[in-house]
Amino acid sequence: MSEWRFLRTPHTIDQIAGLPVEARLPALELIDALETDPYAITAPYGEDDGLTRAASFGDWGTMVILCNPITKRITLLAVVWTG
Repeated sequence: MSEWRFLRTPHTIDQIAGLPVEARLPALELIDALETDPYAITAPYGEDDGLTRAASFGDWGTMVILCNPITKRITLLAVVWTG
């Protein structure tokens, strides 16, 4: 089992709930994959600081996340829906 944990805050829930119905499942599947190894399926977002990352969920959109390697927590910063 992975040590990584995706924080499910009210902000995260609102961001996912705000997606179209057909985009929610791919977004939730991405969250599950991120908890396995966020660095394996993401790319640096902006300047590569090793913390701020981006990952797409199919053709639906992109999540920008913050990966804290000390606490092993993943925080959602933004969801960009490309719909």
